[in-house]
Amino acid sequence: MTVKVPPLKCQGIKTKLTEWIKDHAALEEPGTWFEPFMGSGVVGFNVRPRKAVFADINPHIINFYNAIKDGSITAGIAKEFLEHEGEILQK
Repeated sequence: MTVKVPPLKCQGIKTKLTEWIKDHAALEEPGTWFEPFMGSGVVGFNVRPRKAVFADINPHIINFYNAIKDGSITAGIAKEFLEHEGEILQK
C-alpha cells in the first residue's frame, strides 16, 4: 500500500501505522469511522471509509480542513501561496 501524504504535517503523524491500521480495521462492517484525533488526517484519508467523522482539538487543523471543504482553500490557492513563500525564502 502506498500511503498518500496529507497536506499537513503535525506531531504524532501516523503515516507509518496507516497500513497496519487499515489491515486491522473492520471496514467491511456497516457503520461510521470515528477519528477523534484527526491530526493530519493520514489514517482517515488512506483508510477511506464509506462514512467518517473526523475531530481534533487543534482549531488550526479544524479551520484548515473546513476551508478546503467550503472551497476557501483550493489547490490553486495553495500552489500560489507556496510559490510566494518560496520566493521569500530564496531572498
